[in-house]
Amino acid sequence: MKFCILSIAGTLSVSLAYTTDLLVPTRGPLVIPTTPASPSQLIAPSSSNVGSLVIPNVATGTINWGADTSSVEEFSSKHPTPAFFDTAERYSTSPLVVLGMGWGTTEERFAERTEGSNGAIVGTKFTPTPWRKSKKDVVEAALRSRERMGVDKIDLYSIHMPDIFSKDPNQTPLDPVYWDGLVECVKRGIVSNVGVSNYGATLATRCQSHLAAHGVPLVSNQIHYSLLYNSKSEVCRKACEEMGVVTFGYFGLGMGLLTGAYSRDELLMNRDRYGLSDTHGYSQGALDLALPSSKGKGRSFLEKRDLLKYAATSGVHSLVAEMVKVAVKHGKTVSQVAINYCVTKNVIPIVGCSTVKQFESNMQAGGTWRLDPEDIRALESVEFAKFDGAGFKRSEGKFVGYGTEKWRLD
Repeated sequence: MKFCILSIAGTLSVSLAYTTDLLVPTRGPLVIPTTPASPSQLIAPSSSNVGSLVIPNVATGTINWGADTSSVEEFSSKHPTPAFFDTAERYSTSPLVVLGMGWGTTEERFAERTEGSNGAIVGTKFTPTPWRKSKKDVVEAALRSRERMGVDKIDLYSIHMPDIFSKDPNQTPLDPVYWDGLVECVKRGIVSNVGVSNYGATLATRCQSHLAAHGVPLVSNQIHYSLLYNSKSEVCRKACEEMGVVTFGYFGLGMGLLTGAYSRDELLMNRDRYGLSDTHGYSQGALDLALPSSKGKGRSFLEKRDLLKYAATSGVHSLVAEMVKVAVKHGKTVSQVAINYCVTKNVIPIVGCSTVKQFESNMQAGGTWRLDPEDIRALESVEFAKFDGAGFKRSEGKFVGYGTEKWRLD
């Protein structure tokens, strides 16, 4: 998208090639009155730069893809520019993945792309394991991922998490070895850009310096970032921003908590208590549009149990109520507000979807509009209990079959 301010003397002229939310003729400038406007009313960039890549402000997550998920071609054809998909060698449509097996089947979905589509930009990840101890292991894993995806070059290749297996104080951590593997992948032309995932500010800084010494830039870090979890994540994001490293954020929808799936009934039954009644200026129709019915699909029994318990005891209903007010104000849904919160914070949220309808909604959520400062203050002023994930998926750890991986965002 081309975005340039031509004049700020009496009028504000903006020249656009395209936007995802509004079609504007390119024959002449769009003239907008200089009456003070919130950021959401201005045309904001609909894409982000990540290394050599130009991608939409919202990434599509594939960790929960299954056999019934729409094809990559169906998703890609619904966006004017190549969409960005986040995957990993460990992501799988096989039930064996819970035992640490069946890797690679999700990557294979990207070999199904057909010519003539808008294409897809894909980022995949190397998984540290107790038996991977050399840079050669990183290179070989990248080659296998490249073959499964049917590409000549991987757009973005990341280390999935820090080395958590070298726990002996006398043992040298393998992180620098894995970084050397990334350097080798770039030098051999296997990957175009490199990143990391679940790195705190300290380790991300070390990695950036290590790669820079070999002439390879660190372009991204992927961490948990959402309205429910942004204190430690925000410190990490700012540190990365200072280094020119883009932050991707997963769990942007709080595992469904920020879609309203676990709050809708409570809010609609107690509209007056949450300031959402007709007397407060909110009609039932407006609430239905902002808070569409959702069943929180795709969650395991343990995850649903933990999410229901958190929703009932954390104060998250008050947060979702505030999100509803912001959603009505902008003509969006609660989910779109949660996604745009990340985008407004200069984070590219990774949002999972299994249908084209969900994909289109996610892309619109990160398009050319933004929450304004008043929205941010209102959302961040709500008090609620810390969210640490659910089931085996935690904010700073995850069970992966052969053990529980843990990391620290500091």
